Amino acid sequence: MNTFLKESIILIFSCFGVSLGINSLMVYLGPKLGLMDQPDARRVHTTPIPRAGGIAIWLTFIASAYFGKTCFPHLFEGGIAKYLDAFTCASALLVAVGVIDDRQGIPPLVKLVGQIASALLFFVLKPGGQGNMFGYEIPYLLDAGIFVMWAVLLINAFNLIDGLDGLCGGLSCISLFVIALLALAESHFSNAMVIGLMVAAVAGFLRYNLNPAQIFLGDAGSMMLGLFLASAATQSGGRRAILGSILLPVAIAGVPLLDVLLAVWRRGARKLINRWSGGADVGIFSPDKDHLHHRFLARGINQRRVALLLQALAAVIAALAFLPLLMGSRGMAVTVSGFMLLGLFGLRHLAQVELLQTGSLVHMVIKRRDASSGLRKWYFLYDTLSLGIAAVVAMLIETNMGVRSYNMEWAIRFVTTFIASEMIVLHILRVYRRVWSRSTLIEFLQVSLALALGGFVSCSLFQAASGELAWSAARASMMAIAIATWLVLAPRALPDILRELALDSGHRSLTRRQNSGRQILVYGAGDMGNLFIKYLKFSPPADFLEFQISGFLDDSPTLKNRTINGFKVHGGLDMLKSITSQYPLHGILVAIHLLPEKRLHEIIEVAANMQLSVYLWQPDLSPRRVFNGFHPFLEEPSVKDDEAVPSVIVKAG
Repeated sequence: MNTFLKESIILIFSCFGVSLGINSLMVYLGPKLGLMDQPDARRVHTTPIPRAGGIAIWLTFIASAYFGKTCFPHLFEGGIAKYLDAFTCASALLVAVGVIDDRQGIPPLVKLVGQIASALLFFVLKPGGQGNMFGYEIPYLLDAGIFVMWAVLLINAFNLIDGLDGLCGGLSCISLFVIALLALAESHFSNAMVIGLMVAAVAGFLRYNLNPAQIFLGDAGSMMLGLFLASAATQSGGRRAILGSILLPVAIAGVPLLDVLLAVWRRGARKLINRWSGGADVGIFSPDKDHLHHRFLARGINQRRVALLLQALAAVIAALAFLPLLMGSRGMAVTVSGFMLLGLFGLRHLAQVELLQTGSLVHMVIKRRDASSGLRKWYFLYDTLSLGIAAVVAMLIETNMGVRSYNMEWAIRFVTTFIASEMIVLHILRVYRRVWSRSTLIEFLQVSLALALGGFVSCSLFQAASGELAWSAARASMMAIAIATWLVLAPRALPDILRELALDSGHRSLTRRQNSGRQILVYGAGDMGNLFIKYLKFSPPADFLEFQISGFLDDSPTLKNRTINGFKVHGGLDMLKSITSQYPLHGILVAIHLLPEKRLHEIIEVAANMQLSVYLWQPDLSPRRVFNGFHPFLEEPSVKDDEAVPSVIVKAG
């Protein structure tokens, strides 16, 4: 074992030295090969930089691996090493596709075909063996399809995240380190050694890729690394039964996969918005400047710190996912809690663009003329299915997943009685006539109580039909009511939840970023201020794209530092000087009905001294008579211009 370790270390350090040399050479050869990354609107760099680092990494790894296999054959016995020939051929095809794309660019679909072909080539050439998933054997064709999808997903994930000096290479090293730990935990030392060679090859590249970068990976490099990670993870731990199959992708590619998920979400919402509004068509593969690293850069963080932040996030995600892989169910509680906290953090700080797009999409869906009738049909079908699922799940829990004996006739009667009773109650309550996008808390409470009533009616009918008092039916009914309540109310609450998240992501906090939207404080935390927040919540998010409502100002000392509708009350006008000295505040929005003119002038004077704009939001809430009498021929309607109700922010000074 000592000899194995010593020879592995020598080979890995030799690989690192070769990588330094080849990457240094590629810095010189890149321009001559036409592999230059020119700056544009989507790029972060401002000068042309060679993108030949991927070729250097590939050549280094292939040369070192075959040299080691020839000189130290005992280091390459079994495991990943036996897939070296398959990886060499498949990665050569992928690198060729990447080089063409780096030189002259190719259509996204053509590149996707190349990715699929390389993944399929690897699968066909690798040594055979019965495929399995979640610990169960699966047919060959299904195994091939799953691997190709997995490989293409990782290839694109690392390709999309490659937009910052040292970012993709650093994330790749973290992912490779996770796979190597899994290999060592299972005593697959040969696997860990081969992965160590790739780490050494990437580390040599990072010497020239850290900010300010002298060389980039290019598509050839980022896609090749994605393919290597997909194949290495599959052989090292991707076939570990259910827990490993679910958590391993998260462990090795948490941040790149998150970036892909956000990109699909963002571009899908944008595509629907543009389609319905008559705008230009936007595809899922359409490039944009809304990736994770772009967002951190927009907050004024420099490139090196952004790369370190995302790599730290990747390490945290990997650690959380790694615990159950090593400790089993004992580490699951920590993992679930950690991912819940990361999810809350991500929605608040990382998904602002997606929430804004989704908020606009929800607003458009609600405004569509045919939305209400179509939604009623879907709600009816969804409720029927949800009630059935709730009844079946409750029955399974009551019978301990079928361990305790149960009567099939009893089960069918229970499910049908529950569905019928609940649907009757929902119809009596006129649930399908309500506009749930404008629902209130009392309406949700009414539906919850109605579902509880329907469940008890169902239980009573079931007991009467069976002719005996069965506590198992009562327990199953209570569980079914609880599950059905969540399932039925969730989609109805979704529009309001999305609006709230969109509002939270774009507003509610002061920021020191100079390039943020115009930060506005609302003066007046009373009824009019709260009405403005309601208006903000139900208006299209794009209407306030240039403004960021960051809290309240109110002269009442009892409200200072309290929170109203999620917005902090920072204090009165006396706090303006302190706030403007710390934050790039743009102005004040006055939301007080019938504000005395003298007070308005005082606010304008204070704002003028601090070079702040003042905005008024004072809709006229009193009734207006537009017709006097019962016959339209007797008198014409009359509406004065000064009685018009303003519906948008109007600048007052």
